[in-house]
Amino acid sequence: MKNLLLMSLISFSLLNGCSNSRHQQLAELGFERAYLDGYQDGCYSRSVAGNTYLDGFRRDPERMATVLKYRNGWQDGFEHCYADNQVDYL
Repeated sequence: MKNLLLMSLISFSLLNGCSNSRHQQLAELGFERAYLDGYQDGCYSRSVAGNTYLDGFRRDPERMATVLKYRNGWQDGFEHCYADNQVDYL
């Protein structure tokens, strides 16, 4: 149920064209800083993974282990940016 709500909020924010970036859209929806940081790092990591494995992932290991919202944001960003750039991966 939480995942469905989260995905609905993310989908709504993407359809809302008034904001400049996903980060700003999610912030306007009230997502916390830890989630936003994780989302941004996960999204960047996915975009780099599509180009080369040598650059590695951007993630904070300490926050991944201890801050649930950062970890969830990272995973959501990693998955969502793959869906946006799927053509690059095929």
